[in-house]
Amino acid sequence: MEKFNIHPEVQELFEEMVGLRRTIHMYPEINFDLPITSKLVSDYLTSLNLEVHTEVGQSGVVGVINNSTGPCILLRADMDCLPIEEANNVPYKSKIPGKMHACGHDSHIAMLLTAAKVLSRHKDHLKGSVKFLFQPAEEGGHGAREMINDPKYPVLDTEPLVDQVYGIHISNHGKLGDYLFPDKYVSCFTDFFDIVINGKGGHMSADTNNPVTIGADLILQLQTIMSRNVSNKDRAVISVTSFNAGEANNAVPAICKLKGTVRTFEKNVRDLIFDRITAICKGIEIEQNCKIDFKIIELYYPIENNSECNEKALKVLRKIAPEATRDSVSPMIGEDFSYLTNRKPGSFFMLSTGCENSIHSPSFDIDERAMMIGASFFVELILDLLV
Repeated sequence: MEKFNIHPEVQELFEEMVGLRRTIHMYPEINFDLPITSKLVSDYLTSLNLEVHTEVGQSGVVGVINNSTGPCILLRADMDCLPIEEANNVPYKSKIPGKMHACGHDSHIAMLLTAAKVLSRHKDHLKGSVKFLFQPAEEGGHGAREMINDPKYPVLDTEPLVDQVYGIHISNHGKLGDYLFPDKYVSCFTDFFDIVINGKGGHMSADTNNPVTIGADLILQLQTIMSRNVSNKDRAVISVTSFNAGEANNAVPAICKLKGTVRTFEKNVRDLIFDRITAICKGIEIEQNCKIDFKIIELYYPIENNSECNEKALKVLRKIAPEATRDSVSPMIGEDFSYLTNRKPGSFFMLSTGCENSIHSPSFDIDERAMMIGASFFVELILDLLV
């Protein structure tokens, strides 16, 4: 592939890697329910004569190159899909109605399996160990946390003990081979919130307390938090994404339900925003003589890249993709790789496949050549760190 220095053994395995990705793409599985995918991964790792652990964090799989001395590096791929009906008309289109690999996890698996195959050939030359972590339930299910806390095989705290963690996520944010690689935050605090407004329902001409108008007022007041309370040097998002109340034209509902999300990078900004939402809800309760229930659903910490790990990863990336463009703006996304970087130093970045449709789209697909870049990154990183 022109302009890229692909590891020759990865190049040799490209067709096999494409086959793996397409097989996984055709049989997508959601959350922790991954019997087909987990078996494919465990069978493949077993064929490489690696130490293999299954049902970690319910349905995760870990392959290990276990050497007695030196550091241990963990490489991660997520395995679950999304509840989306695929719109692509391709030979490898999802065969499971309502399920699709619309976030690139099929390619993550194929890249890491290919890297495991190449590195298994060199395991006697490695001065350290490698854990290949295949994780369930990245899409909101806290799969990384489950694998870390699994009492049978806590992946970070079982010998060989993990020293550093690395991961890649496919995206379509630029041309093939470009990468989004911030110095610090690769994702943000990701929190959802639910608000339930209890008013007084009844006939629209009767004495009521309309939670619809109260909800509208509440949304407008939430929008003032960014302008009045959050410094312009702090990036944050407060977004109401769902408003549900009533069904009839001539009846005032008793309840209005709002849902939304808050995205922040710094804990003090996060705490400030939730304090203000709480205060706004209490103020409206008094002013409008209603009851408001406000619930926070905490999802993810930010992925905070380690500067030393970044240097090691960027050195390898620049070797493989010397002409690629680096974007360093921190995205406001949620990613549970943060459970790993919250415990161990590591580095994570987004690798562009150069296609148009974004992740989580029913038309999402990739330029499969990008997988050679990702697999080469994992291989070259381990050879750089452990040989």
